[in-house]
Order: sequence, then C-alpha cells, then structure tokens
Amino acid sequence: MKKILSIGCTAVLAAVVACAGCGKDGETADGEFLGLKKGETFTTDQEISLTFTRPTGNNAQEKWWTDTIAAFNEEYAGRIKVTCTTATRGNSREYEQKISIWAGSDSLPDVLYVDGPFVSNYANSGVLVPIDRYIYEGYTDDFLDYVNDQNTYNGRLYTLSIVDSTVVLFYNKTVLSEERIAVPDEIADAWTFDELKTTATGLTKTVGAKKRYGLQIAGDAGEWLSYAFTPLWTEGVVNSEGKVTTGYLNGDAGVSAGEYLRSLVKSGAVYASATSSDFSAKTPTASMALMGTQNISEFLALGEDMCDWGVTFYPADDEGKISAPCGGWTLGITKNCASGKTVAASEFLKYCTSKEASESCARDTASPPSRKSLYETMPEYSDPNNAMYSVYSVIKSQILTSAQLRPKTVGYEVFSTEMSNALKDILYSTGYDTQAQIRNRLTTAATKIDASIAQIKIY
Repeated sequence: MKKILSIGCTAVLAAVVACAGCGKDGETADGEFLGLKKGETFTTDQEISLTFTRPTGNNAQEKWWTDTIAAFNEEYAGRIKVTCTTATRGNSREYEQKISIWAGSDSLPDVLYVDGPFVSNYANSGVLVPIDRYIYEGYTDDFLDYVNDQNTYNGRLYTLSIVDSTVVLFYNKTVLSEERIAVPDEIADAWTFDELKTTATGLTKTVGAKKRYGLQIAGDAGEWLSYAFTPLWTEGVVNSEGKVTTGYLNGDAGVSAGEYLRSLVKSGAVYASATSSDFSAKTPTASMALMGTQNISEFLALGEDMCDWGVTFYPADDEGKISAPCGGWTLGITKNCASGKTVAASEFLKYCTSKEASESCARDTASPPSRKSLYETMPEYSDPNNAMYSVYSVIKSQILTSAQLRPKTVGYEVFSTEMSNALKDILYSTGYDTQAQIRNRLTTAATKIDASIAQIKIY
C-alpha cells in the first residue's frame, strides 16, 4: 500500500497544474523586477494576511519557528501577518502526501516549507512559483553554491534556505577510547567505507549481559537510506536530466553498494533490529551512528543522560574522496498566493533567511547555516576555544569541501521511496546474498521509478 500511495501522489502532483509557468504575475523570466530593492521598506494600505505551513520538528526547531514568526508579526504589525499551521511528516512522507492533496484541491497555503530535493517536483508541477523577480540581485550571493543549486529549477529561483543539513559519523568517546580507536580529526584522514565497516565490526561484542553493536544506520522509512547512502553510487543514481535511473541505480556501482550494505549486517557491524534511538543514551546499544546533523540539538537537550559523544567525517571512497549527503528544508511561495500578496510573501522569505535569522536558527537548532559567511563569523565554526568547535569544525570542513546534493529529479518522491525500500530489503531481508539478487532488486526499483517519471509532464 505504501508504494502505491507514493506513486499515486506523484501522479496527482504532476497533474495539479495544467499550465505551470504561465499566467500568474511573476512566473516569466523576462519581466520587470517586482519586489523590493535592498533597503526598501514594505508599505501597504491594509494588512496582508499570509498562511504558512511547515512540518512539525523537534523541540528546538519548534521554538525557533514560534519565536521567529512572532518576531516577524511584531515587526510587520499592521502590514503583514503570518499564520502558521503545522503537519506531521512521519516516517512515510505523510507531509508530502498532504501537499499533493492540498495542491489537487486548490487549498495550498501562501508559503510552504519543503524538503530540498522536492523543489524540482514542486517547481515543475506548479505547486511552487518562481521568486527570482521578487528577490533583489545579490541576495543569494552569500548562500552556499549547492544550496542555490538545490533551490533552482530550469534556471529559475524557487526557494530560499535558512539552514542546511548533512550526514556525519557520531561516536561514543568512552567506547572508542577503551577500544583504543583513534577517530580522524582531519578530513583528509577520514575513514573509508571499508575502514568504517572494519571498525564497526570490531566494536560489535557482548559487554556484560548486553550486546553492543558497532554502527547504527537506522532512520525514517521514507528516504533515510537513499539520503545516507547515495554517495556509494560513484557513477550517480540518475542520468543528468534526472529522468532515468535504469543503468545507474542498478548498474555495477549500485550492485557494489548493495553488496557493501549487505555485508554490514552479515559481518555484525549493523544490527538488523536497530532503531534511531540506539545511540542516544548514556549507555547506548550502538557505539557509532551515521545520522543527520539535526540530531545534535536533541543530544544537547539530553545533557548528562546522553553519552559522551563526538563527531567525525562521513566516510570516503577507496580513493579518499568524500561525497557527503547534503541539502535541507527550504521556503517557497505557492501558486495559491494571490499576486497582491507575493511581495509580502517574499518579505517573509527574506526575513526568515536573512543572515541574522540563519545564524539564530543554526545556533538554536544545531544545523549548518545556509550562508557561507557564517562559517567564518559564528564561534562554533571559527573559534577553536569554543566548546562546540570540535563538532562544528568537522561539519564545516565537510559542508565547504565535500557536499553532494540529493538527486535533482521531478520524480524524487518515488525515486527516494523506491530506492530506500530496495536498500532496506537488501540490508535486512533474506535472499539478497548474490550480485544477481541485488541487481534484480535494484532493477525492480529503477523500473518503477522510470515508469513514474515517464508519466510526469515536464514543463
């Protein structure tokens, strides 16, 4: 049922707009600039009401959004008022499914918070509209290049980002110290995937009456495995146009990736029944964990109830190259935002993605900032004497030198779901111990993905 829903939602999304990219003021690239120039103040004769929807987050994220929206409404009192609603994302893309439903019933909010790889989906289908005619020239210059790339579709800017994310290797300092394992502290010395497996296998053992395993790779069922392990596909998982996965996802690199993931379980490095909380405890079940940076704020909140943890780099390939998964949530304006509200909506986007907002969000939610300059000015990233520098300096090196976006494809929803399902089967189900079995499973996924993308009209 889950697979049918995923494909169905993409089909609905593709059919939402009969003429995406035409008609609404601001959707053509050759028109005049319609926004406010740098330093201009927004004025209006009557307060404009904006609706904004985002997924629920952890406690730190919820507090930041509540405080930020309240501050915006106070600063723009009498001019703009934002009303925020939240929706649960869950482990199976409930949030994205709701967006498809809202789009089909013409009930989208004015502003929408979306996961970065969905920008291509929503831009192509017309759920999101271009914002480049409302964002003054030079505004995006300070954003990380790959963040701007993520937020662009067919040469048009559709969204703006506050912070970003990446996947790093968390480890229990006490356990690794007892085992006399030195963790790389320079990106040039990062463990390879094979070294990670060897280390994790050696850390799997019975301690007292409790089994402790080496590596946690558990995450949500929707896309975590595809997000975390796409870099194993050294030749890419989709063609340059983002339309074909056959020959890529199920190619030789894909089979090798599948064999590697399978070997993690067979060697005992990974526990088949792991949960995403196995590392976050004073006496964790896992010694190490591949997880997203968003977990840091949750670890900090646990205080003394959390293990003495550290962070090191995402693994490198056999040649020492790191392609770290990156890309985060981002703000866009929907097709339902009336033309008379678009300037106001763009002001809200700029407010939430300003340098000040990016810094506060990065600090409050322990997420990498989307702006390049903040890596040089925030003490966490620039001052070796800062208490969090050992953690954030790793993230900084990885973000600035080794970032790899999730695939840009109008079929991302089906792509990541089918790829994650395939990897989950290869990891934990029986019958995937040969190259042929692994290739067949990846071929099944690629066939479904390509068939779904073929149904999507490209505007």
